[in-house]
Amino acid sequence: MWPEEIFSEFDPVPIGSASIAQVHRARLHTGEQVAVKVQRPDIRKHAKWDLLAFRILMKIYERVFDLPLSFASQYISDQIELETHFDHERENTERIRNHVLTQSPRRLRGGVAYVPAVYSPLSTPRILVMEYIEGAVRMTDVDGLQNRLGLDVNEVMNSVCEVFATQVFKWGFVNADPHPSNVLIRRHPADPRRHQVVLIDHGLSIPLPPTFRYQYLTLWKSLFTNDTQQLKAVCQAWGVDLGDDGLGAQMMGSAVLLQGWSGSGGRKRRNPAQRREHYGPHGDRRTTNNNGSGSPTNELSYEEKMKRDLEIQRKMKETVKRFLQNYELIPKELIFLGRSMRIIQANNQALGSPVDRISILARGACDNLYDITVHPPSSLTHTLHLRSDGMVPTRQLVDRPSWLRRYIDANIDWMSFRLAIAGMDVAFGRRGLFWGFLWLQRVWWGISTRLGLRPSLHEEEGKRKGSTEGDFMQQQVQDMAKEFGVEIDESVFYG
Repeated sequence: MWPEEIFSEFDPVPIGSASIAQVHRARLHTGEQVAVKVQRPDIRKHAKWDLLAFRILMKIYERVFDLPLSFASQYISDQIELETHFDHERENTERIRNHVLTQSPRRLRGGVAYVPAVYSPLSTPRILVMEYIEGAVRMTDVDGLQNRLGLDVNEVMNSVCEVFATQVFKWGFVNADPHPSNVLIRRHPADPRRHQVVLIDHGLSIPLPPTFRYQYLTLWKSLFTNDTQQLKAVCQAWGVDLGDDGLGAQMMGSAVLLQGWSGSGGRKRRNPAQRREHYGPHGDRRTTNNNGSGSPTNELSYEEKMKRDLEIQRKMKETVKRFLQNYELIPKELIFLGRSMRIIQANNQALGSPVDRISILARGACDNLYDITVHPPSSLTHTLHLRSDGMVPTRQLVDRPSWLRRYIDANIDWMSFRLAIAGMDVAFGRRGLFWGFLWLQRVWWGISTRLGLRPSLHEEEGKRKGSTEGDFMQQQVQDMAKEFGVEIDESVFYG
């Protein structure tokens, strides 16, 4: 079939181009405007050679770093190679479009999200004909969002995070390549005052089986409620040994949330009889030894810092090796799921982090853990059970407790999860107590500077760069934040 038989118009100049294909604007004989995705010649052959080189390279890295890094290389290659089969992308697009149209949660109803229709009869394994989206901009185009479309960046990013949370936690089918060019924003066709999130390019979409999704939801709950036993149970089911030193739990929590995490089981408790840290009368950090005498802590020498860094690297390598000891049990979905999480984080950062990504995702996890507990799908045949020692999980068939029992358990879990999220929001949310405390600190600093009671912020910063003694209040705030797994950059204190 010749192009003239399908299209009345076809623009030979592509409107978008990538490594696998390029997109052209066209018009059907019926008058509908469409986007035609045309695969590059010989791309499958080139992709096979590139992916073979990738697998060989992973084998080399495995030998060099003495880590089992190639265990998932074949899985990664297979998923990437599927991107060159447009019939696979067509099926993914139709699946996610059906989810959006029929299974959107309350927060996304009314067309907040949209997936363009695919013209299946006109598509082939190398050509994809889709509905054309007019007047959309990339989600990170701040000028386009605010000036061209007149939309609120905060509301847009909030909806993007909601859509992503729904893909992961509710539908169990996630786009593993949600970069800004694949997440478009336009005015809502039914209400131009609102926005609509348009999801395109679903070639690299990963299904999350119900059992994995239940475990992943449980993992999120354990991170927010500091339930390290449940965290270890989920990880053991995945063949990941977190160990007992706390570093493994910290690394796993930080990898999932993409920010510092430290639960009650992830912090080493100091022995007060051996070593105690406190602040001197001038805000200098002091170490009190057994004899009770205190002196300001000296800055580490270059050799001591190198020795400390090497020790940290050694411990982290040992932890990673322990993680990958039973690599055949590790769900490979975690690889692309982690990639998606990182891209969404980068998108939020590109807009200046207008929303609390973690809180939005956590609320989605909380609600969907409730749903999957009360109404478990028939394909969910396994769950986690802890042994009497509370440490080692075993995978057993679900006994299907009564609906009332599931309802009570789900509500208890939902309430504890929500309270944990609310506590973090109150403490470290965008309008939380922590930022209020910082604001009061800056106000007091400004007043005291005007009254001549202390140097200005810039003078103080200059002194700080040449001194090992930190500001008492800043150090307290940073230490308090670390207890909640939040790393505070020093620039926060200086604007």
